[in-house]
Amino acid sequence: MTRKEKPKVLVTVGMEHLPESRAILERGAKVTYAKNLSKAKLLRLIPAYDTIVTNLRQRIDRNIIDAGTKLRVIATPSTGTDHIDLAYAKSRGIEVQSLKYDYTVLKTISSTAEHAFLLMMACLRKLPFAFDDVKKGKWTAPETRGREVADRIVGIIGYGRLGEIFSKFAHAFAMQVIACDPFKKIQDEWVEQVKMHELLKRSEIITLHVHLAPETRGLIGAREFALMRDGVYFVNTSRGALLDEKAFLHVLRSGKIACAGIDVLANEIDGRIADDPLVRYARSHRNLIITPHIGGCTYDAQEKAFRHTVRKLVAFLKKT
Repeated sequence: MTRKEKPKVLVTVGMEHLPESRAILERGAKVTYAKNLSKAKLLRLIPAYDTIVTNLRQRIDRNIIDAGTKLRVIATPSTGTDHIDLAYAKSRGIEVQSLKYDYTVLKTISSTAEHAFLLMMACLRKLPFAFDDVKKGKWTAPETRGREVADRIVGIIGYGRLGEIFSKFAHAFAMQVIACDPFKKIQDEWVEQVKMHELLKRSEIITLHVHLAPETRGLIGAREFALMRDGVYFVNTSRGALLDEKAFLHVLRSGKIACAGIDVLANEIDGRIADDPLVRYARSHRNLIITPHIGGCTYDAQEKAFRHTVRKLVAFLKKT
């Protein structure tokens, strides 16, 4: 690449709704947009590019990294990086940029916490099932009788940015908030900080806000579900692999979980959603709500995340 040539960037995530972010990126690089690529197509394309901008729906494994012989940087407009083989990228000297530690921009983004609260409310009020009944011509309330949130004990596992935002929503709805986080002292006066086992035993509603890492994979399994009270409500907008999904399916079938709202599945990147055991279960049961990992999928959140990502990327490319 000569000095006059712009670095070549392959964008595998849709940015058509983000004109400002596109403009920033296109001023600093020669950009190709190619979303929803198969692995085979990505393997064919990647050798020509200095950079790839991707997201959680595209797995960047060592085969992709090896094929990217010109790759200098992999950028993802997300806090999660479990779709990227970080260790192998590092061994190849490839920079990986994410939002994980970009707290200045992250503190302005509340969409995932909002979605978690929405899933909680939808579970307690059986919202999608009531709508399904109406579409079938039924207008009967008893079958979708729900619960109030006021005065209920909600347990927040993980009190980082999203857990804290969720707690503020819960406090505004007059809920009793308990939380566990081994890495921080919670200062918010409306929150009672407890150990994990106490949270599991006491909570009427549990919401999970934890990063996926080797030490948190399978964080909630048979032992943890056994500690929960019967009829608990459960929400996960973090990562599917935080749950032992076989154990989760068992407690859903048993009725121990009154209703769960999840935005993530352990194998969602693989794309075989129709055959996923939890999706199959949800088709015929009314105590599981699944959304397609849309917690951060708002125009507002994506504009903030992508704008920051491409600015950081362009600055990096100028320096290298």
